[in-house]
Amino acid sequence: MGPICTKDKTNKIVIRGNAKLVNTSTPDAPPKIINTYKYVGEEFQQEIEKNDPAYSQKQSKWNLYYQKKYEFINDENYIFLFRRSSSIEQLQQQTNEDDQCKEPKINSNKHFSKKILQSLTQQLGGPFKLSNQDIIDAYLLKEINNEDFKNILMDGAISKYRWNFWMAQVYRNRDYDPHLYTKLKNQTPTQKILEDITKDINRTFPSHDHFKDYNQGQQQLFSILKALSMLNEDIGYVQGMNYIVGFSLIVSGGKEEEVFWLIHFINTNPLFQWWEIYRVNFNYAKAICQVFSKNFNEYLPALYQHFQDEGISDQQYIWQWILTQFLYTFPIDRVIFFWDFILATDIFSIIKISIAFLKEFGYELIQKDIGQISEFLTGFIKDQLQIDVPKIISDAKQIVVNMTEDQKQFFQNYKPQSST
Repeated sequence: MGPICTKDKTNKIVIRGNAKLVNTSTPDAPPKIINTYKYVGEEFQQEIEKNDPAYSQKQSKWNLYYQKKYEFINDENYIFLFRRSSSIEQLQQQTNEDDQCKEPKINSNKHFSKKILQSLTQQLGGPFKLSNQDIIDAYLLKEINNEDFKNILMDGAISKYRWNFWMAQVYRNRDYDPHLYTKLKNQTPTQKILEDITKDINRTFPSHDHFKDYNQGQQQLFSILKALSMLNEDIGYVQGMNYIVGFSLIVSGGKEEEVFWLIHFINTNPLFQWWEIYRVNFNYAKAICQVFSKNFNEYLPALYQHFQDEGISDQQYIWQWILTQFLYTFPIDRVIFFWDFILATDIFSIIKISIAFLKEFGYELIQKDIGQISEFLTGFIKDQLQIDVPKIISDAKQIVVNMTEDQKQFFQNYKPQSST
């Protein structure tokens, strides 16, 4: 039986068993950002950071973390080999020579040197194909300690490191082909897919300067969506993809090819498989919705029952949150932290964030009727609501996603069709 949701003397919703309150106000929440639609890349993120009272502390934490790589890899020759070697065997050979020396030439920590090479051999399947040094550095940090990497990203990245850490988290060396994107850009999908993409281009963040009129941003968006539809011909193009690609362009600063690869890596990573939510009949998305409903009922039974009584359907909120990774409903300066959390973990973190959000505003929602709830879940969240993201992320960390045996079997046995 899930926790019981009741009202205490202060008229707040109390989740019995978790001993946590759902507050209606968030006095410590950063003020709503109003000018992020003018910028992309680090500038976009820095506008958000200007309004974050904890930014200085977070910046120090991230800079200190990033310096960790120098504690382990302190030989320039080793770093050069790691980044540029034409074969992983060269690294292994030099490590073997290291073992025969009283003083190691590559690294002051021979055990770590072996560990990182073994991991790279397994994970990369050969030399590092990507040439972006910042992404390689971030990937190295992930190899040093995956848990530390996951935890610091989960708590929210800073502008200096975010994009490279996103790329490093999902990077799949075996899948990377430096010629693939150009090849796909030169191919032509079906007329219907072209029409659907073109129709949605003008609907994608129309207030953002990067996508106004048919400028570079819209051209990049069109090219990436077209390439992804060619790569995933069995899925094609589905509305919702445009928000994910558009937002990635904003965060990256318009790095067109890297955005293509970020999405492709996410799609092929078993922890995420984002594009599976768009596959015909939406069976994968429906399964996630069912898991959400089960956990919504278990964690917030009173609010869940109120939604049922008022006739609030999944299509009015969670369906959109899943298909657009929160981008259709929530302001992008808040979603960026949701993505930090999701990319640090897995696709089921969408459920954790959703329940944490509903918990945060549970007392308000339980007093509303169907019309008021619908208005809250559509326009109010994006336009007026101040969202205390650190509180929601903190609560999301405490949520364990529960599944029935059938649901576990579905996700364990799910095999997406490979796209070539």
